[in-house]
Amino acid sequence: MKVWWMIFCILTVFICVLGSAYGDEIIYSQNFDELKDGDLDGQDGWKKITPDMGAGIISPTIQSKVALKGKAVQIEAFQEAYITYPKPVNTGICYLSIFFRKEDKSTSNTMHIYMGQGALAWSAGPVIRIGNDSGGQPDDIGIHDGSDAVRVQPAKFVVGKWHHVREVMDVDKRTFDVYLDGKKLGNYGFRNAAHQFIEWLMIGFDTGVGLLGYYDVVEFGTGTGEGAYNRATSVEPAGKLSTAWGELKIRDH
Repeated sequence: MKVWWMIFCILTVFICVLGSAYGDEIIYSQNFDELKDGDLDGQDGWKKITPDMGAGIISPTIQSKVALKGKAVQIEAFQEAYITYPKPVNTGICYLSIFFRKEDKSTSNTMHIYMGQGALAWSAGPVIRIGNDSGGQPDDIGIHDGSDAVRVQPAKFVVGKWHHVREVMDVDKRTFDVYLDGKKLGNYGFRNAAHQFIEWLMIGFDTGVGLLGYYDVVEFGTGTGEGAYNRATSVEPAGKLSTAWGELKIRDH
């Protein structure tokens, strides 16, 4: 146990040094490898979203069958969860780095990446919907630009493969840039400008039919997060990846 604790401490320091090298302050980082298999709810501060919040009632799960390496979060229909960051960001620039994989091709399903302040709300601040959105296709990316849901064209992702999303938010301007696998998709406005800072992340989907998807390697902090992908790929064997853009090796068994 002491050896593993020492390794964990060394890796934590290493990741923080990498963050400083890029000018990022890492506020929250989780690759899910050390969490227990089963419900995500109750682990590392994650909570399932209960009915009085108007969403799902079942916790997403931690599993190792499909992951970048180690473990990942699996979601199905009516499964959502959120994390309140250890420290909110109420001014300046901050970022989110997260990997996702959507398995199903149903037009009834979407995977959410929502952030905001205060009580959980669908209005939220930065809003991304992976999959069918506003009449789109299963491989579309939908992003809210203010109150308008925009299908990003020609942004497509490959169903059944891992992809990386990085959001860079200007909290003062209530705007955010979105990058998919390193390519900038555009600049967008917070869905609800009343969300004046960022303090929580919500993932999953509050409805759906036959939905199956995964999230992995979450990192949130101040700065632009340009080093987040490298941090996710540089730590072996406790890290997640060891390949370049477009060459993500998937472990399915």
